[in-house]
Amino acid sequence: MSQSHRAGLKVGAHSFPSDDAVLAEHVRELLGRERRRDPSRIAAGIEARLRAVYPNVRASVRSDVAGFGGDTVIYVFREGSPSHAPALTSWIEDPATARVVTDATGMYVEANDAAARLFGPAAGSVVGTTAGTFTRPDARVDDANAVWAALDRTQQLHSFALLRRQDGSETRVEFVTLKDGDGPGRNVTYLRECR
Repeated sequence: MSQSHRAGLKVGAHSFPSDDAVLAEHVRELLGRERRRDPSRIAAGIEARLRAVYPNVRASVRSDVAGFGGDTVIYVFREGSPSHAPALTSWIEDPATARVVTDATGMYVEANDAAARLFGPAAGSVVGTTAGTFTRPDARVDDANAVWAALDRTQQLHSFALLRRQDGSETRVEFVTLKDGDGPGRNVTYLRECR
């Protein structure tokens, strides 16, 4: 659970699905920057900031009936509600799927042709840049180390991002990153456009 303390007001947040470490980090960072004191306005602000990457997101203040204790808790539902279909990631097995490989520093060391088409530049222009280079700046997680630490813990990340291509156009993508998916120190990320 993410928490923020402002002049006696303790606000925490839970994000769902609980295994989306990238969403959880977005929520933690947004809650940490929050300056408002009204919990419903805090929830609305978090929801508004996440909407570009997670268009179905809903954030709401936990009702008093649902909670124990005096802390205010905001629930953030990536898919709009606590119940949603389980994630199906069989698409990563398709050889036509965009695939990039990053080294231990987060630098792209490989990109297939599908990734080059998705990112916009030629594959050679992707290689040598770092993860996040093509993510819209206001849709990035500020602390990439927290995301890399989550990948170390869970061995896999599954979330969404907003890519900004070299030509300036944007597209929302779903991605799956596998720790050491291409050997030790070589993480593989599969991406596909959301339609």
